[in-house]
Amino acid sequence: MLIARNANGELVQAYQASKEKGKNVEEYYCPACKGKLVLKKGNIMIAHFAHHQHSDCAAFSEGETLPHLKGKQLLLDKFKSEGFEVTLECWLPELQQRPDLLLVFADGKKIAVEYQCSPISAADLSERTKGYRRFGYEVWWICGMNYQPGGIKMTQSVYQFLKHSVALGSWIGILDTQAEEMLIHHHLKLGGDDRFYFVKTAIPWDKLTIAYLENIYRKGSLPNDTDLMPQSTGKTAQRKHMQAKDINLLRYRTDPEHRKFLLAVYLDRKDLYHLPAFLFELPCKTLGIRTPAYIWRYYLLRDFSKPEMANPLTKKQLLDWLSKCIHMNIIRTRTSMEAEEANLWEPLLQFMMRLVEDGHAAAIGREEWVLISTPLDRQTEGHHSCLG
Repeated sequence: MLIARNANGELVQAYQASKEKGKNVEEYYCPACKGKLVLKKGNIMIAHFAHHQHSDCAAFSEGETLPHLKGKQLLLDKFKSEGFEVTLECWLPELQQRPDLLLVFADGKKIAVEYQCSPISAADLSERTKGYRRFGYEVWWICGMNYQPGGIKMTQSVYQFLKHSVALGSWIGILDTQAEEMLIHHHLKLGGDDRFYFVKTAIPWDKLTIAYLENIYRKGSLPNDTDLMPQSTGKTAQRKHMQAKDINLLRYRTDPEHRKFLLAVYLDRKDLYHLPAFLFELPCKTLGIRTPAYIWRYYLLRDFSKPEMANPLTKKQLLDWLSKCIHMNIIRTRTSMEAEEANLWEPLLQFMMRLVEDGHAAAIGREEWVLISTPLDRQTEGHHSCLG
């Protein structure tokens, strides 16, 4: 922690604190639990306060890393340099928690700024975010380098921080305290190898302004958004599919999800080897949906090809169908604070567009379609099985 109260009850920042006061030892106290603190001021770590061993203070976590301490200091200095009202580690009694910084805009809007470096569960993240919002605080989660998506497989820990906007797609904000720059990883996609693909925009710390951060976290945009889109070659990307041998190996999968899928195919009197090839089009994984795409694509076509489901399909119907499948444990998804619906809707939208492209569906309005064939039926004209 970077602040404490002295014997007079005044708030003191660690870098300004002294271990001695004349001939006496200066004492410092936790703003939350009132317990005595130790001032740690040396040549390696940033000056900070810590509780004595075995303290049970829940408001201020111990064992802060150097990047976390430095990140809070960088943000504090940035906000102060632009003349904003900002409080470091402000205790909020109504919430029984404290953000790393509390930023107040001229219009009175209060922003809880959290620089998250340590692991946090989706449940705790959701509870803290909802708590802030319930009492009228906006919250900006800025992540440490541990959450950088480059070169790692998709994990819930990263996904839960994703935000979504029209301009940036799915994105996450990272503060690199070593390089002293803000990194925005945007237009994130998940490839067939379960790895992130994205565009990265780096903003040097001396170029970053509060207006810039406000634009990112409040509006989901960056200057010159049109220049940030992933570059297109202008050519239609060649479609890739799972290899026949890999589809064949699905028969031997024993996890509950695949066993349900294989049983459904059998009970529907279908043949795994003659299902439409586009069901197995890569990538078979998406950001929001953990269930392999060939499974939920099959279920979607099966359910909406029934005679009683012959009405036009809308975005609401498709999302309602997905929600029902999630609650019935048929389809698994990841949890996100902000981007959940966007990352669940995007793969459904892409699949419907794929059906239109292949002549199995027709678009009859904005985000509204009608199925004009039954692609799961082997007798359907133009049917191409996964085995060619």
